[in-house]
Amino acid sequence: MKRTHTLIIAAALVLVASWAVAGPGGMGGWGRGGMGPGYGVPYAGAPNLTPEQAQKIQDLRRSYYEEIAPLQSQLFSKRTEMRLLWSQPNPDAGKINAKQREVLELEAKLREKATQHQLAVRKLLTPEQLALMPGLGYGGGFGKGGRMYGRW
Repeated sequence: MKRTHTLIIAAALVLVASWAVAGPGGMGGWGRGGMGPGYGVPYAGAPNLTPEQAQKIQDLRRSYYEEIAPLQSQLFSKRTEMRLLWSQPNPDAGKINAKQREVLELEAKLREKATQHQLAVRKLLTPEQLALMPGLGYGGGFGKGGRMYGRW
């Protein structure tokens, strides 16, 4: 009996830990395609890049990552704060709504940065290269939960 209880507690701890790492709903986590460094950057496999284009894209991407890192950290903090607000026995609707607005503002800033980056990279590609890449646009990757960010 004690062994069964121990196994149940261990399984529950593993589930809680995995939920905590995955973030809200297990989606949009930190990593390529979520809100991490691959967020909104679909040009990794652009066809027929010249070495100069590849270097310029790499430089743009590096500066993009550096630019969004503080926003990502803030977003992570705000989402954690919101989770804490929701965990209260009697959640304060005003505080939750205010925190939600802060989260939405940060997400909008990240989307704007992603759009600016995508437009800058597109300027480096030839019309022929762009023609070989149909369907590119907003979004650009799967987060931990498998949804495409920006297409929900």
